Amino acid sequence: MPPEAIAKYMDKDYKDVVENTAYHTLIYLREKIGFDNEFVKGWKDALIAGTEIYYVGVLNNEPYLERVNPLYFSYDKSPDLEFIEDGSWCCRRMRMPMQEIYDRYNNKLTEKDLDKLEEMMTGRPSNDLGEKDPVDNFAHINMHIYDNPVYDQKTRYAINVWHCCWKSFKKIYYVTTLDEAGQPQVDIVDETYIKTGQELSVEPDWIVEVWEGYRAGSDLYFGI
Repeated sequence: MPPEAIAKYMDKDYKDVVENTAYHTLIYLREKIGFDNEFVKGWKDALIAGTEIYYVGVLNNEPYLERVNPLYFSYDKSPDLEFIEDGSWCCRRMRMPMQEIYDRYNNKLTEKDLDKLEEMMTGRPSNDLGEKDPVDNFAHINMHIYDNPVYDQKTRYAINVWHCCWKSFKKIYYVTTLDEAGQPQVDIVDETYIKTGQELSVEPDWIVEVWEGYRAGSDLYFGI
């Protein structure tokens, strides 16, 4: 190809391996997760409630996106907050049977957690069947989530699951040392760092760290 054609090709048509992989990954995820359907449900929420909420993260070690029902979602109500992800916290309530909890979060649950879920569902130890309502005393927490009698009705087939995301502070240090060439080298370490005596300086600082976690019933915490 002459230089002019090469320049045009590089400017218009060339795609490197990373770009090509990212493109085909998005196409695959769009079909697997059903982006179009999730966005249609979000658009409906925007028309009805004026709020469109999505969770984007990792579920069972796979990239994941889903629409979140704004009726059972609460978040930081800072006066100047424009985007939910910029807030300091948010929380979502879901009501699921035990099988759905395991299907969605099996890589976050241990066998002991499953036994506890079974006990919540039946009101008895996992090796003893029963018909009691799920144990769930989360009512004392005052959140801006509207209650729905149909949604909240207690049956032995489902239990409340809370998914929360929040921000906290983490202490770090900027450690300056000399490399082999005698040039200053700055490394970022956490608060567990132990001084070696070779440092030129150790400057403390704080950064914002994002967390997420789940709670099923009143006291089963997982996926933190």
